[in-house]
This record gives sequence, structure tokens and C-alpha cells, in this order.
Amino acid sequence: MGQPAIILSGGYSHPFGESSPALAKLIEQAGYEPTIEDDIDAAIAALSTKPALLAVNALRWSMTQHEKYASDRAQYAYELPDAHMDAIVDYLAGGGRMFVLHVSTICFDTQPRWHEVMGGGWTWGHSHHPPMGRITVQLTDAGEKLSAGPDSFELLDEAYHNLDPRKDCTVLATSAIDEGPQPIAWLRQYGKGCVAVDALGHDARSINAEGHRELIAAQLAWLAG
Repeated sequence: MGQPAIILSGGYSHPFGESSPALAKLIEQAGYEPTIEDDIDAAIAALSTKPALLAVNALRWSMTQHEKYASDRAQYAYELPDAHMDAIVDYLAGGGRMFVLHVSTICFDTQPRWHEVMGGGWTWGHSHHPPMGRITVQLTDAGEKLSAGPDSFELLDEAYHNLDPRKDCTVLATSAIDEGPQPIAWLRQYGKGCVAVDALGHDARSINAEGHRELIAAQLAWLAG
């Protein structure tokens, strides 16, 4: 039996029903025993048990940036309470491990500490992504050393731009669409804890794509090690 892992899942406009089980399979192959949790309160409460891994594959944010979100706010709008953010920070500072996938870089926009623990992330009015399409991912030297997959690969996904990982992050992969190479996967230390961010992974097809699958496995292995 593997070490426990919590996958916080769900939210707006993404196929979490397929992507979270695909992620769970890779997490299980990495030696964990994952539980997918759609309830944020329950996922945060589970951190008190000190799981070996917290994975976030969710999109819950204030939804105040555009009126196009107005009709969905009642169902999906969310502001992470300070106490919940404290629990995440304490978990990581005490040696916890966290994996952040794709649209989770947009989550919890009213909590600046979410960006702080990730070491980067989506900033409204600055970050963006071109339409879903075929993109090429290039591993950096650090990514090539870590991943057992190809150094470059293609997949159908969204290439997030201007996530601005901090200087203390180790960038593993980039993708270039219209503004030059964009960092889309990185690692960083946070206190005694470790964080891996992968801005790819819109759906199960992306998660399981050759090259991306091995990159995720490498990030999970780094978190475990």
C-alpha cells in the first residue's frame, strides 16, 4: 500500500472528471495511494493528517474579472479562506509535497500566498493563452536530466503565457507559441517542502501524451525523493 495522496479536483469549464482519474493513475504508479476530493473543505481538512502528497487539479476563483463569468458565479465562484491558505502553507513549510496541474495556476486569485507557494502563476491582465492547439514542448537541461521521456514532444493543449516563475524555480520545460519560449513546468523548494508546477494537462489526452506522461512521472518522483 502506498503513501496517501489527496487530489483536490473540480471547478469551472474543464474535464476534471477525466483528467483527475488520469492524474490519479500516474500518482498511483509513483507509489502513492491517491484519493480524489471535490470538496475543498474536506481536502484542506485532510492536510492535518500529513498526506505524502497534495495534488491540485481544480479551477475555483473569484470570477470577478469578466462579466462573461456572471452566469456561472453562483455555482463556481470561490474565495479561499485565510484559514485554508494557512493550512496549505503550514503543510508545505513542515515538509509537505504539492503538485499543481494546469488550470490550478489560476486558482484562489484572492490569496497572494497561492502564487507565493507555487513560485509563479496566472495573473489576470498579464497572463493568457492562445486557443487550444498543437504545441511543441521543449525540455530544459534540468528537465532532460529528470525525465525519462523525449527531450521534445508535441501534444494538444493550452500553452499558458506569462506565468512568471521566480528565480528560485528550476524550469523543466518551455513552449513557444507567439511570444517566445514560455516556462510551463518548474520545481521549487518551499520551507522544508517541495512544489512542482505543470501548466499543461487540460485533459486526459494531454496527461497521457508521450513525453508529458514521463515529465509528470519525473516531477512526482522528485517530490517523493
